[in-house]
Amino acid sequence: MHNLKKLFTKHIDAGLYPGVEWKIIHQNNVFEGRLGYLNLSAKKSLDTNSIYRIWSMTKPVISVVILQLIEEKKIKLDDIITEYLPQFNNLKVLKTRDSNISDTVPIKNIPTIKDLLSHTAGFSYNFLGDAVAKEYDRIGLFHSNDTTLEEEINLLSTLPLLCQPSTEWMYSVSVDVLARIIEIVTEESLQTQLEKRIFKPLGMQDTGFSVTPENLHRLMTSYEFDPLHKKLN
Repeated sequence: MHNLKKLFTKHIDAGLYPGVEWKIIHQNNVFEGRLGYLNLSAKKSLDTNSIYRIWSMTKPVISVVILQLIEEKKIKLDDIITEYLPQFNNLKVLKTRDSNISDTVPIKNIPTIKDLLSHTAGFSYNFLGDAVAKEYDRIGLFHSNDTTLEEEINLLSTLPLLCQPSTEWMYSVSVDVLARIIEIVTEESLQTQLEKRIFKPLGMQDTGFSVTPENLHRLMTSYEFDPLHKKLN
């Protein structure tokens, strides 16, 4: 435990991380603690009830709900996504990874639920730097506070895939598509389904897509590391 604290302190003092909280369970022994700050400018320390953004750890949560729906026989792994999202019927695929965004070829196979779960559906991600990713970024896909999941997925359906489905692995927005399928199949919002199926059963009372005004003081400030100046911004 001493060595762990020493290592974390070194990284925090070097400005690599604002703070860190950990819990390790090994052979019925529990090692836990926290170091650093909730907010660097205010030097507010992490507390036992601090709230963190979990970012892409939302993906396994949504994937679990999809697996539950499969167990309930409401969807199948081999279902093509157009069974739920017919707007994807006109999907095109980038001719090559180096092609212009308008240089496309016909799609060979519509992505399946399995493709979405395994990130082999052909989608990209805003920050990956390929032509499709740059187009996502250019149009502000998933970057708005005012659009619904339905609107974002409708916009996504108008853009080409980076590669043919089932041919390559590519970390992507495919789980966002799964999230919309959850809404369509259950006829409820994603938040409602996650509350019913995951958060309430597991006692995750502080987990959600928003933070109430009275809890904002518990929210850890997000920073991005600037490799050029070697500091957090």
